[in-house]
Parts: sequence; C-alpha cells; structure tokens
Amino acid sequence: MIQENDMYEIAQMKEQLGLLKKKLATQRIVNEKILQQAMKTKLFKLNKMGKALFVSGMLVALSMPNYFYFLGCSVWFCAATFAMLVFCAIKTRQYHKGLWITDITGSNLIKVGNKVSTLKQQYKDWQKIAIPMVSVWFIWLCIEAYQVLGEEVLWFCGSCAIGGIIGGLIGTRINKKVIRTADSLLEQIKDYKEIQ
Repeated sequence: MIQENDMYEIAQMKEQLGLLKKKLATQRIVNEKILQQAMKTKLFKLNKMGKALFVSGMLVALSMPNYFYFLGCSVWFCAATFAMLVFCAIKTRQYHKGLWITDITGSNLIKVGNKVSTLKQQYKDWQKIAIPMVSVWFIWLCIEAYQVLGEEVLWFCGSCAIGGIIGGLIGTRINKKVIRTADSLLEQIKDYKEIQ
C-alpha cells in the first residue's frame, strides 16, 4: 500500500514537472518575442533618426549657401559651406546604412550587434571631426561677414555664435540620444543571447 501511494505521488510529481516544463518553454517563447519586438523598435528608431538627420542635412545644404550668397559672401565660401553640409549628411547616411536590416533574429544578431557597436563608436568620434570643421568654418564666416558688413560684423557674428551654440546643443543632444539608443539595443541583444 505504501508503494502504491509512493508511485502515485511520483507519477503526480512527474506530471507536474512536465506541466512546469511546458509552462517555462511557453514563457521563454513569449520572452523571446517581447525582446525581439523591443530590439526591432530600437533598430527602427535608430534608422528613423538616421534618415531624418540625412534629409534635414541635405535640405540645409541646399538652402544655407544660397542665404550666404545673397548676403554677399564669396562663391568659394558658399561652395565650402555646401560641401561641408553635404559631407555631414552623407557621413550620417553612411553611419546608419549598415543598420537597414529587417531581420534582427538568430544568426543576424551578431552582425546587428557589431553594426550597432560601430555606429555608437562613430557617433562618439564625430565630435573630433565636427568641432574643428565648424570652428574653421565659423572663422571664415566672420571674415566674409566683415568684408560685407564692415563694422556691423559684431552683431552678425554674435547672432551666428548664439545660433551655433543652440545648434551645437541640439546636435549634442541628438548625438547622445543615438548613443543611448544604441546602448539600450546592445543590452537587449546581450539579454537575447543569454535566453538562447
């Protein structure tokens, strides 16, 4: 009688263990799907930011040199302004181009992680390029403005400096946002790998 009771309890425990395994497997699948969706959302956000920055950069590149030309600045300065802005827009597009991936699962995950890490590093390094480039451009702008405006150049350059500071703060904020999003995506990729 004791053996039958023990056998019955063992059978019940096996049944409960089987149910628990099924529940854990279902939970794991749900967690994987939630994590995949979160990663796709972050990747979409990075791609959206990259495309928006490229389009806005190209629009500014097409309009700003015309403004300086009508102000009376030299053709060389206007051409350099156009080239600088197009360069910035194209670099942004190049940084994000590797992330135009729709499948973020399985074997693609390592590739996506590497590309996101590269994007993050490129955004961190961008200021090493941007600050000297904008500094040289701003000095040239002040020289051009002095030739056109004479003594009133201080007001113009002061206004441009304020605009540049505001633009720099916005750019730094966007830069940090991209880096934060990339960090978050890399963390989710790490979590997803651990689930596998």
